[in-house]
Amino acid sequence: MRAALFYLFAFLGTGALAQEEGPLTSLSLDLNGDGLVEGFTLLISETGEADLQITKTGGNDIYAVGLGSTGPGADQPKLAIRGDGQITITSHHDAEGPIRWTEILTLGFPDGSYRITGYSYVWWSENDLEIFGFCELDLRAGTGVIQQNGQPVFELLTEIPALPATMWAATEKVMPIDCP
Repeated sequence: MRAALFYLFAFLGTGALAQEEGPLTSLSLDLNGDGLVEGFTLLISETGEADLQITKTGGNDIYAVGLGSTGPGADQPKLAIRGDGQITITSHHDAEGPIRWTEILTLGFPDGSYRITGYSYVWWSENDLEIFGFCELDLRAGTGVIQQNGQPVFELLTEIPALPATMWAATEKVMPIDCP
């Protein structure tokens, strides 16, 4: 239980502080390492999907659909810069239904293209604190961890590649069991 709560607060802890000022939906960072700062902006559609627009790439702008989501009463997706210089796109649903969840996609620039390099998913029951879980996948390494309901952390291998950001939503992915 302690390990799960650690992961839950590790994923959600900084986000809760950032939301007091409102979600960060755009930022600037030299992610591709060319010495010029790119612009990253989440565009929220009427359907609640969040698309990512990347500008000032040194080439054409990039538009990646469906990298975040929102819904009635849910928080707006947000961007953040990780300590390793990658960007996270966080969707947090803590508004309706018995199961609440947070999904975090990590965007990096390995191999010369903008790719989803990590996937994290944390879920918990609003009604029973003993019902919770998380999964975290490192898509570049092909590894991950899963835990549910206080059981030991399970390490796993995954065959989901670090897909280009523009292909993430459109590509069918076979997620490990218990990792939605």
